[in-house]
Amino acid sequence: MNPSGVRPSRIIALSLIVGTFFTMQTMFMALASGRALDPEWDVFQELLFWVVWALLAPLVVAAARRWPLDARPLYPSVTVHILASAALAPVQTVVAFGLHLAALVVTGRVPAHDALPWMIHTSTALVWGVFMGVFFYWVVVGVYTALHFRRLYAAERVSAVELAGRSARLEAELTRAHLDALRSQLRPHFLFNTLNAISVLTTDDAAKARGMILRLGSLLRRSLDEEQDEVSLEEELRFLGEYLDIQRVRFGDRLSVTSAIDPSVTTARVPVLLLQPLIENALEHGAPEDGGTTSIALSIARAGDTVRVTIEDSGPGPPDIRDRRDGIGLRNTRERLRQLYGDRAVLTLRRRPGHPGGGGCVDVILPFSPVTE
Repeated sequence: MNPSGVRPSRIIALSLIVGTFFTMQTMFMALASGRALDPEWDVFQELLFWVVWALLAPLVVAAARRWPLDARPLYPSVTVHILASAALAPVQTVVAFGLHLAALVVTGRVPAHDALPWMIHTSTALVWGVFMGVFFYWVVVGVYTALHFRRLYAAERVSAVELAGRSARLEAELTRAHLDALRSQLRPHFLFNTLNAISVLTTDDAAKARGMILRLGSLLRRSLDEEQDEVSLEEELRFLGEYLDIQRVRFGDRLSVTSAIDPSVTTARVPVLLLQPLIENALEHGAPEDGGTTSIALSIARAGDTVRVTIEDSGPGPPDIRDRRDGIGLRNTRERLRQLYGDRAVLTLRRRPGHPGGGGCVDVILPFSPVTE
């Protein structure tokens, strides 16, 4: 494969096309001027001139490849081409007119002893041939340079597209790896907290402890089998229901959970394990200071093109923002929302509005996108 992207056959073909064009120009100029067409000079010599250049054109391409016009600094290449064109054009002209003369001598139209006078007689044509040859040399160099830059531009565009594709794939893989790491962080956190609760029941109520262990196994199996980053809200609610079954065994009558779910959002996409860590946070911080019943209210509704998840608890409420530190669940959820939705998702933690006894409130707003079958 030609590394320059310019095959010699193309340059030869281009030279022949140019030669045909100028030959036709000479013929039509003769006809337009009213003089008789001279086949020897108007056709044969004109075509012969360009055929010789067609054979020499690959040498010009080789020179253009060796001393390209995109080199830095530029003047050495320009100097070489000026000298090469000044040397090659006279050689080509002498060869072309020499072949013409040889043909005339062979056919007997010009005696051998008249060869020198014939050349002197054609001196004007020789001068024209030299200057036209220099011009054509630079035309070939210019065409080669244009094709060379076109090939570089096309290669750069392909490289840019490939680089963008690779960058996008790498970014997607990094995001997926980050999400997997965040999700993996939630599982042991949830497991340890639940096992701590079970350990308390093993001495107080062995039957309840066994029930929690069975439910925990089912819950862990579902969380480990889930490989997607997003699931439908309906599926996430089923997972949350199994988690709350465990917590009801643990807390008994000291836990009250109410929910208000807009049916129109059950098909919405939500991050997997979105609700469980938020409810767990409410359980941890939502117990009232008097040791009474922990009340948690979950509401999910659609607001335009977004889904709003609100979880309120009956605890003392979060501290002032200066003293607040998010736990693993909240911090993990914030990061996963940022990875999946960027600025389109928001998680805020605040005091429960309009509740005299305090209480915490977590609001999550994320874009609405239905799960497709």
